[in-house]
Amino acid sequence: MSLLDIKNLHVHYITDDGTVKAVNGIDLTLEEGETLGLVGETGAGKTTTALSIMRLIPDPPGKIVDGQIFFKGQDLSTLGTIAMRKIRGDQIAMIFQDPMTALNPVIPVGDQIAEVVKLHTDGISMADAVKRAADMLEIVGIDSGRMGEYPHQFSGGMKQRVVIAIALACNPELLIADEPTTALDVTIQAQVLELMNGLKQKFNTAMIMITHDLGVVAEICDKVAIMYAGSIVESGSLRQIFKDTRHPYTKGLFASIPDLNHKIHRLTPIDGLMPDPANLPEGCAFSPRCPHATDICHKEAPEKIEVEPGHIVCCHLFRKGGEE
Repeated sequence: MSLLDIKNLHVHYITDDGTVKAVNGIDLTLEEGETLGLVGETGAGKTTTALSIMRLIPDPPGKIVDGQIFFKGQDLSTLGTIAMRKIRGDQIAMIFQDPMTALNPVIPVGDQIAEVVKLHTDGISMADAVKRAADMLEIVGIDSGRMGEYPHQFSGGMKQRVVIAIALACNPELLIADEPTTALDVTIQAQVLELMNGLKQKFNTAMIMITHDLGVVAEICDKVAIMYAGSIVESGSLRQIFKDTRHPYTKGLFASIPDLNHKIHRLTPIDGLMPDPANLPEGCAFSPRCPHATDICHKEAPEKIEVEPGHIVCCHLFRKGGEE
């Protein structure tokens, strides 16, 4: 039994202006201790997928309209609010994208960590919760003597370390990191990624790393899923995605990255923009931007095809074993 198994997940945001189809039938599997990189452009549906797992989709307007999310064999999509609250923050934790807004500005950081420990540990005293909070600060590289300080007294990188401490305080089995280094400069990014990787190995925590940075994926992920317009267009092991890239969109992402070994006049961007999720094109969502699109691409949505064990591509070019 996998730690996390998402099957045919559909998430819509129903507004006065129409229905936004944010996630459209994704399938994901994650084993204990594994790290999955969820990659895609802004608006691909990555954060909505994470919020669905946490059951934090704002309702209204958001709603899981179809699919199942199994965590250790239990379908999270059917759990009541109280049952889900016991899992959230304890067995599944999330590091949010912006550390500046993830922390309460009027509560000392030590109290914010201790609160999580107290909520999810039966019978623990406040003194023991505070001690656990102090230990977590030390683990993420912050002097426990700063427990009484407020978020505004910390730099961006330090705030992110506090958020990581909160997420790991109860030793969760699954950690979801939503672009945890986006708001940080490159030097601090490297430190935070190294910290997260070390803590993941220390606690044997499974992780979903949401990012648009393929360099981050190469650094810490075991598996990769490439997301476009709410669907996963290619998934596989890190080697399969990086060394045996198949889908035209994935190839376009790699072509957009500077290569130190080749001198070129300019990078090769992917033409056009991601479609409006409230008005997705007929057929393959990537077809308006795809250099290899044929008539069938504009008419029929492609099926998932396993081009090699564990390597899934959602593209008409690979139907019946064919390749571009």
